[in-house]
Amino acid sequence: MVQATPGRPLPSPPANGVPGLAEVRGARQNLLGIALETPLWEAPPFPGLPSGKLWFKLETLQRTGSFKIRGASNRMAHLTPEEARRGVIAASAGNHAQGVAYAARARGIPATIVMPKGASPSKVLATEALGARVVLAGADYQEAWEECEALREREGLTLVHPFDDPAVIAGQGTVGLEILEALPSVGTVVAGVGGGGLLAGLAVALHAVRPEVRLVGVQAAAAGSLKASLLAGRVLEGPAPSTFADGIATRRVGDLTFQILREHAVQAVEVTESELARAIFLLLERAHLLTEGAGAAPFAALLAHPELLEDPAPTVAVLSGGNLDAFLLDRILWSGLAADGRILHLTIPLKDRPGALAELLAAVARTGANVYTIRHDRESPTLPPGQASVELELEVRDLEQGEGVGRALQQAGYAVVRKLPAASSPPRRSAAGERT
Repeated sequence: MVQATPGRPLPSPPANGVPGLAEVRGARQNLLGIALETPLWEAPPFPGLPSGKLWFKLETLQRTGSFKIRGASNRMAHLTPEEARRGVIAASAGNHAQGVAYAARARGIPATIVMPKGASPSKVLATEALGARVVLAGADYQEAWEECEALREREGLTLVHPFDDPAVIAGQGTVGLEILEALPSVGTVVAGVGGGGLLAGLAVALHAVRPEVRLVGVQAAAAGSLKASLLAGRVLEGPAPSTFADGIATRRVGDLTFQILREHAVQAVEVTESELARAIFLLLERAHLLTEGAGAAPFAALLAHPELLEDPAPTVAVLSGGNLDAFLLDRILWSGLAADGRILHLTIPLKDRPGALAELLAAVARTGANVYTIRHDRESPTLPPGQASVELELEVRDLEQGEGVGRALQQAGYAVVRKLPAASSPPRRSAAGERT
């Protein structure tokens, strides 16, 4: 177990509170034995994107499944002995919670995490399994944060802020050092933005060595405030976020992080819920990488804005996390298959007589489609006497085969009505999000 360093002061950043390259390099030493140096992989071919120009920084393979352990661990490396004895506290819906819990356990520091009552049960259990005391409070992140502040005051705990802290930003900046070492010719780096801690750390580290690197921050359109804030020249707060990408579900970026992002002239883009879901699906199917909504946001932006890859130098998409709820993954996979035309949903009227259903299924079998689900309705009050209705969900190879199935059934005398599967709409979840 790594113990807290007795009496080690927080490095003194410049007067404006912004950490520099020295602080990022110091953070890297503090993370030894706790955070992993994650791989940088060349992306496989994807439809619509040029080959050989895109690389993935795999923070999905980080301990606890996201980059958050970096900033949390660096912050705790600077606690005084008395602060370490009393313990730390944080508010989070998932990734920051696990990062703080892991880093605290590694250093023998008590940790309290306040999570919204609607937080994913799997993330709550994972945080508790890392030894943290979990307090469930509030309907969303904002209410959990308020309880976190009250507990901090009552119990004298030290706050580990998810992003607006120089040591946390320096810790996240270690991602940038690893990118530079693995791919010195990098031209563009794309990362998701909630509170802005990751992108701010990347800006500090990358631009200290290669100021020409372009930085692009990605937000969910349903939780987008960075683009408007950059245009206004000040931090703007948006409405309550409505996105399944809980890692970037935020009303605003941080004050310190915004200062850094503005000074480093970052570019901001937004992606829709459908684009996020599509990116998760493609990363899993084509690259065999499991990402959450926030982790897939950079790739979603590149799919939606391929012009971001026009720079002749390589582009790196930071896949910041892979802690995706299993139930949400199921919906995203179904959504992706439907969008690809590989799930066919048909409604077909039948005569209510023996053998009619068997004849229909035989006709389907001749097309090569595979029945996924079937609903045979003979009792609906909307059906005429002597009529039945069959709803089929079929697995097909692609859109072309799906269209061939419909034509073949029509030629066989069936009146086919094709519908999109209900799950083809973007996945949704509660707004119990956190800031990245």
